[in-house]
Amino acid sequence: MIFLFFHIWIWIILSFFLGWVAHWFLCCRNKDEELKAELSTEVDSITTPAAVSTDPVIAVVDEKWKPQGFSSRPDKVDDLKRIKGVGLVIEETLNDLGIYQFTQIAEWDQDNISWVENFLAFPGRVAREDWVNQCATLAQGGTTEFAQRVDKGDVGYNDK
Repeated sequence: MIFLFFHIWIWIILSFFLGWVAHWFLCCRNKDEELKAELSTEVDSITTPAAVSTDPVIAVVDEKWKPQGFSSRPDKVDDLKRIKGVGLVIEETLNDLGIYQFTQIAEWDQDNISWVENFLAFPGRVAREDWVNQCATLAQGGTTEFAQRVDKGDVGYNDK
C-alpha cells in the first residue's frame, strides 16, 4: 500500500514537471528574443536626451547633446562644490567632462541638462536643484545661500 502511494506521487510530480516544460516550450521560450527586439525598438526611437529612459538597462546617452567642455584644465577654475547638489565626486566627474566654470553650466539648455543627468545617473537632479540658475548667479559674482554655507565651512567637504 505504501509503495503504491509513493508510486502515485512520483507520477504526479513527473506530470507537473512535464507540464511546466511544455508550458515553457509553447509560451515562454521566445520571450527573450521578443524583449531584445522591443528594447532595440525603444533605443532606435530615441531622438532627444529627454526621451532617454531612466532604466539603467536601456539608458542611452547621445553624445551630440553633451555640453561643451574644455579640452584641458583652464587657468580659471570655479569651485563647483558651491553649487547645491554638487559634492566631491560629481565635481570630479564634471571636471572629467571638461566642465570647470559656472558660466559653462549657466549656458546649458534642456538637452544638455538631460544629457548630464543621464550621464551622472541622477535623473531630474540638475533641474530639481536648479544648477543652471545657481551657476548664473555665481558666474555674475553673486552668491547663494548654499554657496555662503560652503564658504563659511558649514558644509563638510574635505579637500583632496
